Amino acid sequence: MRTSLRELLSYLGPGFIISVAYMDPGNWATNISGGAKFGPALLWVIVLASVMAMGIQVLAAKLGIATGKGVAQLCRERFSGPVVVVLWAAAELAMVATDMAEIIGAAIGFSLVFSLPLWAGAVLAAVSSFALLGVRTAHKRGFRWVELTIMALVGVIALSFVFEMALARPTASTVASGLVPTVPNASALYVAIGILGATVMPHSVYLHPYIVQDRRDRLIESDGDTEAVHRRHFRLERLDTVVALFGAMFVNAAMLIVAAAALQGTGIETLEEAYVTLTGVFGANASLAFGVALIAAGLSSSLVATMAGQTVMDGFLDLNVNVWLRRSVTLVPSLLIVAAGFDPTSVLVASQVALSFELPFVLIPLLWFTHEASLMGNFRNRATTTGVLGIVIAVIVVLNGWLLYSTLLG
Repeated sequence: MRTSLRELLSYLGPGFIISVAYMDPGNWATNISGGAKFGPALLWVIVLASVMAMGIQVLAAKLGIATGKGVAQLCRERFSGPVVVVLWAAAELAMVATDMAEIIGAAIGFSLVFSLPLWAGAVLAAVSSFALLGVRTAHKRGFRWVELTIMALVGVIALSFVFEMALARPTASTVASGLVPTVPNASALYVAIGILGATVMPHSVYLHPYIVQDRRDRLIESDGDTEAVHRRHFRLERLDTVVALFGAMFVNAAMLIVAAAALQGTGIETLEEAYVTLTGVFGANASLAFGVALIAAGLSSSLVATMAGQTVMDGFLDLNVNVWLRRSVTLVPSLLIVAAGFDPTSVLVASQVALSFELPFVLIPLLWFTHEASLMGNFRNRATTTGVLGIVIAVIVVLNGWLLYSTLLG
């Protein structure tokens, strides 16, 4: 069955929502640090990490298409009560950590672009996050409005880094050198593990099976609940996911390349220092584009985190909490941290540690469910798929565990 361009475009959306998790403010510090310290040498790590992420997210989308359910709901239905409570608590910790990173990232962006104190940037970020949430609830035309809004914000991020790359003007040989797997020293190994270990975000895995349901339901209504319909849906959703995460890979790679061109040898690691230095190297427009992209990344990620939080609570507890109430509650820790005067970059790092702790609690059930024949039917993972993705998940879990251990020690 052939697919028209119009039909293909109508399927683009869920993957772009998920892609936000891969270029949120929590990832920026690692990319900037890697480029500033080691030039383009770790570019290959970003490519490898992105390929790993594509495999995980395609698996999550397949679960939602085949079963009509997400990881959290299946855990509630198939695991014992105490296990579900533990999984839910770990997931909520990840949701708080995610939201903290997004709001603080947007606050940094607002404070840099508009020359405001961080607390004022945090207030602007909070107000803007509520405005974006209004898009989720105000339009009665369905979920497509949310997808288009987030796709527009992703477009702002991508265009900002296209502009940054045009200013940095990296040579083909520079980019090629970064694609050759090398680790300059032990410190570079730590950063490389940080890039790999923090690749997959828990909330993106919880959310992906849920946001494919809108199209799944419409296809069932029009064509019936048949395997052929679901296979067509999965084929198009897989393309959507790969295209969107390829775009996220470009953004992350561009961050590292621009940092290599502007910051290498400066010892700069924080986003605030990078912003100021970009002005001196490439001019004020470069730092402005950097700040605007950071705002877009923080706000879009914040909306996605709120949606994921709803999915987690509804899935694990069968409890649908008002989205405005949840948004208000999850804002409190971020605003308190800013008010207390904590270093924002350190908070971003701490949020990644918390997310590392949660990752096994979602990836292992995901692999288990997608391998279960009674649940997935003909969509069950092949043995080779389970083996390869099992290794990928094991690597991600081990690297995140190592990061958690070394961060707490150091």
